[in-house]
Amino acid sequence: MAESMDGAALVRPAVLRGRAQPMARALTMLRSADRHGSGGVMLVCGPAGIGKTALLAEVCLQADRMGVRSLVGRCEPIEHLQPAAPLIAALRAAREPLVTGEQFEQIIRAAHEPLLLAERIADAIEQAAAAGPVLVVIDDVQWADRVSRFIIRTLLSRLLGLPVVWLLASRDDDLRADVIGLDVAVVEHIRLAPLSSLDLAAIAHDRLGTVPDTRTRGFLEACAGNPLLAKQILDGMVRSAARGRANAVPAAFNAAIAQRLADLADETRDLIALVAVAGRPVPLREAVRILPLIPPSLADALAEAIESGLLVAEDDVLAPYHDLVREAVCTALSANDVRTLHRRFAEYYLDAGAPAEMPVAAARARAAASPGDLACAGMLVVAAERLIATCPDDAGDLAALAFRTVRPDQPGWLETGRRCLSVLCSTQRANEAIAVADAILARVDDADLTGAIETQAAGALWLCGRLDELLARVEPALAADPLDPVVRARLQAARALANTRLQSGESAALEASHALEDARATGDPDALAVALHAAGEAARNEARHRDALACYRELRGLTGAHQLAEEITTLQFLDRYDHAQTLLDEVRADAENATESILPALHCAQLWQDYNLGHFDDAEAEASTLIELGQQLSSGVYALDAAIVQISIALLRGDAQTAAARISFAEQLTGADGNLRQPGLTVMHGWLAAAQGDIATALNRLAQVAQGATSSCSYYPLWPCWMGMFFEIGTAAGDAAFSEIVVNVAELAAARNPGVASFEGVALNVRGRSKGDLAMIAQAADVLARSPRPLLRAYGADCYGRALLADGDRSGALAQLDQAWDDYHRTDARIYRAEVQRVTREAGARRDKWSAVTARPDTGWASLTDAERRVAALVAKGHTNRSAATELGLSVNTIGTHLRLVFTKLGVQSRVQLANSLRAEPGLPHSNV
Repeated sequence: MAESMDGAALVRPAVLRGRAQPMARALTMLRSADRHGSGGVMLVCGPAGIGKTALLAEVCLQADRMGVRSLVGRCEPIEHLQPAAPLIAALRAAREPLVTGEQFEQIIRAAHEPLLLAERIADAIEQAAAAGPVLVVIDDVQWADRVSRFIIRTLLSRLLGLPVVWLLASRDDDLRADVIGLDVAVVEHIRLAPLSSLDLAAIAHDRLGTVPDTRTRGFLEACAGNPLLAKQILDGMVRSAARGRANAVPAAFNAAIAQRLADLADETRDLIALVAVAGRPVPLREAVRILPLIPPSLADALAEAIESGLLVAEDDVLAPYHDLVREAVCTALSANDVRTLHRRFAEYYLDAGAPAEMPVAAARARAAASPGDLACAGMLVVAAERLIATCPDDAGDLAALAFRTVRPDQPGWLETGRRCLSVLCSTQRANEAIAVADAILARVDDADLTGAIETQAAGALWLCGRLDELLARVEPALAADPLDPVVRARLQAARALANTRLQSGESAALEASHALEDARATGDPDALAVALHAAGEAARNEARHRDALACYRELRGLTGAHQLAEEITTLQFLDRYDHAQTLLDEVRADAENATESILPALHCAQLWQDYNLGHFDDAEAEASTLIELGQQLSSGVYALDAAIVQISIALLRGDAQTAAARISFAEQLTGADGNLRQPGLTVMHGWLAAAQGDIATALNRLAQVAQGATSSCSYYPLWPCWMGMFFEIGTAAGDAAFSEIVVNVAELAAARNPGVASFEGVALNVRGRSKGDLAMIAQAADVLARSPRPLLRAYGADCYGRALLADGDRSGALAQLDQAWDDYHRTDARIYRAEVQRVTREAGARRDKWSAVTARPDTGWASLTDAERRVAALVAKGHTNRSAATELGLSVNTIGTHLRLVFTKLGVQSRVQLANSLRAEPGLPHSNV
């Protein structure tokens, strides 16, 4: 019923009473993993002391006898900021460690990068599962830190179909959404019931060696079926009998613990209190440093604490006998005593200064905090500052708490507030940063200080999309005179960045240029970084993509890899997809440098790479991954792009109903200013209306975008892949004025990107069609044939084929239409493929390849997309998610998304079943599996 000192291995009772049914269910799942290669999830719930840990220990024992490798971790009640400690420790704590010392060091180095950490732990478990079943046991999941919860969700999805059995124990009943996730279809849920009187009597017989008498049974009845409380009472009876005090057993558990403490020496009580407040095993050397007891006193206190049954010791590590004992000891302490001990822990870890100790120090400082405690606030700020790079979310939490801890009338309030503001801005906690900035500004009058604070607030407002508010604050600060040149340069750069989303393209670009010039003059790197960002955004909004690329590359040199995604997407606009893929591959290979803050952005860059190159299945999977990551990491920055890709693919496939549902979802994604959402979503609304046959509504929607495209605050209106659709709708509506606007916009974008086939080809196409110029339409088809975007290549051939038909050249027309059909078919652009097929049929031609195109069923191998088939074939052959990702040039998360769909469509539960299904399916390439 207790845990060993390393917090991983579980100590089982001599006999497990009253748990036959839960044991049978757990063992059934283990046998299925062993025999059929399928995994499973079992959630064991119940109040403290009900026997969850004992059950887990017994399952581990039986797993060991079955030859199943067990990984055992336990969550701690205090160290909420220690990222993923239970999972990391479990990898090395087993009798046969799952990873080598070198691998463990690599995992430790990734401990503060949740995405990277999840990848490395998943790789380790996946490799182990290839050799046989693995049991992952996590106790006390109700105390799991944020990173542990994220990683458990990620691993459950990533390890789908492998013989990995998860056994999670928690006091909370419902962990489905927060810990397990919604992707796991089946979860065995076991709520441990109180033990019966017969079971408690059996425990008493085990412990006492005799049948319990009436008095003992009375005490056991008071336990309400809680085995831990029963054992505590029985142990108390044994100790009392040994001392000749057979009637000294208390009737209540907390009273029993309080009585035991009262009987101890002061030094012993201090030691027990220290370990109880720690909430986890405490090395003896650490206890000596925090408590400083002289060696003779320490030896006596340690011996008495162990003899009392309140502490256990193993390998010079101390722990409470059980969590209920720890909680009872803490209940007996005053709130001030508890805070004092937490402060001592915080001081100890902060003084140690090791990066790995900072989350622990932060947790202690948090627990010690009380209003007006300036010293504690200082510890919180120090811990927050040291955690910015490694645990930004936790750093933000600590900074917010530190600011709430101090009072404005206390000395040092302003300095503490500014440090808190800096942390909140650095960790992208926009709303809290603004609140702190406002509190400071209400109490300061210095113009330079006001400007500096408003600069920080501006960064926070940009992140949450509140641009009107940003300008309303920056303008008055800039009006102050005199103003330090550096402060002025930062404010001007912030204003310029906001105006890239609020002003016309030319005005925003001019302001960004002036801000960049002033920032360079000051030499201030912060001002220069914001100004470069503004200049890059302004250039991209005007479709001056070479200028944007230069800005983003300089910015990356200044700030590191955080702007790499913008650089990659700019390369895509320039038709340099090979170069964009090179950078994406380099990032994927160099995962050490792929931090949590840039990985979602790079997923977004990969998303557009796949979409624009016509890899719709991969793009859909990447979009789902990106939205899921945003939800897991509480960041929806790139979710709108993912939603737009999903909507576009649905419309290209002719699924207006799905597109409409995804538009509704996208409109709820962010609380940012409406002008940030509307260019992209307005286009989606217009496209959907056209797909539904409502040309008037489509034209009305798209006119809002096209008419302002040359002075837009977004790059969306100048996107070449949408110009053809705009022109088609204008033509269908008979609106020559709108069509001419579209032509002018396309030609402007082409002029700003000379030599880029996607821009030049579309401009030639719409101008040629507006004039009825067959030669120009032919030239457009030739230019678009050089575009790396298959939809644009198909569009060029499609338009040219129709023009040739109208001109009477049936043979040439059919050749172009066949080429367009093939490209539409390869990308699964069903709505356009069907139109080409209709035109070709009306021209009197039939093609055998058309008959091969049938509606895809919902289940079975025929329901799989090409991408899903590739993933299924590799996984069935024995590839891990990691090796399959390398083989296919995809992210591991995208492989996981494909694999979940494969399992659902095929109705299989393990990778063994997947391989067997592939072998049994006639006509599939099973010989290589």
